[in-house]
Amino acid sequence: MLKSLAGIRILDLTSYLSGPFATMTLAGLGADVIKVERRDGGDPARTFPPFCGSGGTALIEPTSEQDESVAILKRNRGKRSLTLNLDSPEGRELFLRLAEKSDVVIENLAPGVMDRWKLGFDVLAARNPRVIMCSISGYGRRGPKKDLPAFDPIVQASSLTMASNGYADRAPTRTGISFGDTVPALYAVIGILAALKERDRTQRGKKIDIAMHDSLVAMLMVEPVEAQLAWNFPMRTGSKIPRLVPCNVYPCVDGYVALNAAPPRLWQRLAKLIGAADLEDPALVPLARRLQRHEWIDTRVAGWVAQFTVGHLIELTAKNGIPCGKVVEDMNELIADPSLAERGMLRPLEHPGLGVLPGLFAPSIPIGTDAEGSAPLTRAPLLGEHTIAILREELGLDAAELQNLSRTGII
Repeated sequence: MLKSLAGIRILDLTSYLSGPFATMTLAGLGADVIKVERRDGGDPARTFPPFCGSGGTALIEPTSEQDESVAILKRNRGKRSLTLNLDSPEGRELFLRLAEKSDVVIENLAPGVMDRWKLGFDVLAARNPRVIMCSISGYGRRGPKKDLPAFDPIVQASSLTMASNGYADRAPTRTGISFGDTVPALYAVIGILAALKERDRTQRGKKIDIAMHDSLVAMLMVEPVEAQLAWNFPMRTGSKIPRLVPCNVYPCVDGYVALNAAPPRLWQRLAKLIGAADLEDPALVPLARRLQRHEWIDTRVAGWVAQFTVGHLIELTAKNGIPCGKVVEDMNELIADPSLAERGMLRPLEHPGLGVLPGLFAPSIPIGTDAEGSAPLTRAPLLGEHTIAILREELGLDAAELQNLSRTGII
């Protein structure tokens, strides 16, 4: 999988998280990703704390010129960095020349920016009929909301995601993970891979439109939410799933576990393990009958779980084929997880000037084979680190041309 996309070049005009997460994934699969950034600061996420450098990790603001945003060091792995002034005709022409040699252009710019730069799909396709253009935006590039700006919390709010997350006696809650960014990023990867496959047949590229809002609605509507209207959906039920029981987070002696024994065969195993005659009643085997006694069953299971340590309960349930896992609440414990280590999933984070940074880790791409494992990524580049090399090697510009472009503020 590490070289599955070898030979595929991607021009990356994205910033923040949704686009960079998509292009990082594609880089992990072997694509050559050229991240195109403004000369004056580049991706705005470069200013986002925390920062790391020779003085360690700074939580609020940089402490030295060497400090880099930890977010950028994670999201830009596997890419090359090119600075280019796309507000200038010369910069746009250089971009179009690179597009002629590329397979994919991906952007998550504000609505109208690509057209203002005269770099829309029609222009790109006129220079390269095989080019694929993928746009990620809050509400898509068509429709009545297409001009509305959005970030992760905004689309979580508008997609019912917040309304279905948290607890009934509290306000709607954003999910801890930025699903409004990462879910559409993965849909973008899927769309790009599908378009590349279709291009093998048609020899022509196409335009892909990914909406962050659509992506979260797609995740929501895969559940039978319409049928849950009788339960006043959307509901904020914490860790419970109202149509499943027992399925919840339960306290043990020394921590919490998540346990799901809702399917009838699993419920029978759990009831036998608990050893209570009333729970082993055959009438409770159908899930529908248990749902009628939801609170009672949840309370009984919680009372049984409470007598065990987390480790003992997980060992006991595993022996009986009942899904149960510890609620991990400590980052160091996650980093030390032997399964992640065996699978090569977490790797030390590397600074472009200082090398490996103690105590900081970044995930591999979680797509692997038995032979390769999870895909590692090379370190993130400095802003504009590869500008000269890309323009010289890909477009054949000589030293005088490069010097002039730098002098006039194009690169």
